[in-house]
Amino acid sequence: MALQFDPGILGEEFDRTEHDPVTADELLAFARSLGETSPCYVEEGPALVGHPTYCIRFRGRKFFPDNLPEGLRMRMSFDAGKDIEFGVPIRAGDRVTVVSTLHELYEKTGRSGSMVFVVVRFTMTNQRGERVAVVDNRMMYRAEA
Repeated sequence: MALQFDPGILGEEFDRTEHDPVTADELLAFARSLGETSPCYVEEGPALVGHPTYCIRFRGRKFFPDNLPEGLRMRMSFDAGKDIEFGVPIRAGDRVTVVSTLHELYEKTGRSGSMVFVVVRFTMTNQRGERVAVVDNRMMYRAEA
């Protein structure tokens, strides 16, 4: 499969979503579900912060841009991993905004054949404009023979 696309679509914002304020109960429940015991994640109070992986809870309304190459729009894919760059901790009351961009689009050949990878970047900031996290979500498509 020869992957053809307009490289101008890389880095273009295709969604911006502002989430409701985070509650202390949500932060506590998430950390406790992980079995976390560190007081900064599981004890109420001013020192409470979200577990670093809490950021994976956030997404935009749209998962892919409308201008994704046509051959990929209707095909099934699967999650091929995430890269997370952590920023400032999430605190109770924070309103997280997610900006979604198409970060990377590439083809690889492995032992089982050709694969196409689509990397969507979710850049998350709080209401103060501080970066909370950058999550690169990688989806893999099997190339058609």
